[in-house]
Amino acid sequence: VSLILTSAVCLTLASGCNKKAEDENTQVSPPTVAPSFAPVTQPESKNMEATLVTVDGKSLTRAMAMRMAQEMAARQGVPPQMLEQFMSQMGGQLEKQAIDQFINQSLIEKEATRQEIPVSDEEIDAVIAQLSGTLPEGMTLEQALQAQNMQLADLRTSITGNERMRKLYEAQTAEAAKATDEEIAAFFTENAERFKTEESASANHILISCDEKADEAAHAKAKADTEAILAKVNEGGDFAALAKEHSSCPSKDKGGSLGSFGRGRMVPEFEEAAFSQEIGTVGGVVKTQFGYHLIQVTERTEGGARTLEEVSDEIRTHLDRQAQEAIFGTFIEGLREKAEITYPKSDA
Repeated sequence: VSLILTSAVCLTLASGCNKKAEDENTQVSPPTVAPSFAPVTQPESKNMEATLVTVDGKSLTRAMAMRMAQEMAARQGVPPQMLEQFMSQMGGQLEKQAIDQFINQSLIEKEATRQEIPVSDEEIDAVIAQLSGTLPEGMTLEQALQAQNMQLADLRTSITGNERMRKLYEAQTAEAAKATDEEIAAFFTENAERFKTEESASANHILISCDEKADEAAHAKAKADTEAILAKVNEGGDFAALAKEHSSCPSKDKGGSLGSFGRGRMVPEFEEAAFSQEIGTVGGVVKTQFGYHLIQVTERTEGGARTLEEVSDEIRTHLDRQAQEAIFGTFIEGLREKAEITYPKSDA
């Protein structure tokens, strides 16, 4: 059962890459800041305002589900420049997950409100302080709220609801069994492959986009523009500033940073450069299906196997969370049985 209970209001406040382990996709957590993406092309054959599901009178539209699917893609580590392609391939599956998530969250929110679980001003202030610390450098909470046409009172209301849901989860799972050392050791042995770290790289890039199907002249211009930017870099130009000025990728707002990624996450041409270029240098122009790139590798980590001692705390957390999720999943099923959940006839 997916139990993403992060606040929808808080999710829109700022940009940034936020990769999380798959385990954390089932964790109840305080409001967090989700990535900001370039708009995904909406399917022309789909009515984006169509209702996908209604839970006790509260409806989820396809547009809302699309946004939730984007956030799911971000948690899976999909780079912003690959989001369009990923959504075209996985959008249907993610939409189904979004529907299930919406049902669960709506029911949990309703139950937490019904129980009138108390949330103090001090607890709300602590969450706001935590949220403020996740904003991009130089951005204040007031600026983030203003950009979303929100008031502080709206944020506090959202946090109150989110904290009630978190407390409900904690109360329902308080008696969950704790993992033993024997269970941890057995899990480590049975999942040895899971604890082999993959080779990874961190990189910044500048993308001059060009459609693969564009004519020769368009490709020549895009390549020439990229080479001109490379010349500025080689003359001492600031890569981050040039990315912000010229790049077509949403990562330009972070100086072109794509964060850390493993093999298989990027298209082949980009990956080859990222895992072969000298660290700290900007290589030559790299052509991919998205256009022309300049890549600056900032870090590279070799893969390897971790020991039981290194991962025991991680395994303990995972097993404890599994036990909690099993209990809470049963609780949610009880809420579903009493709820009125309807699926309108699809228009697509």
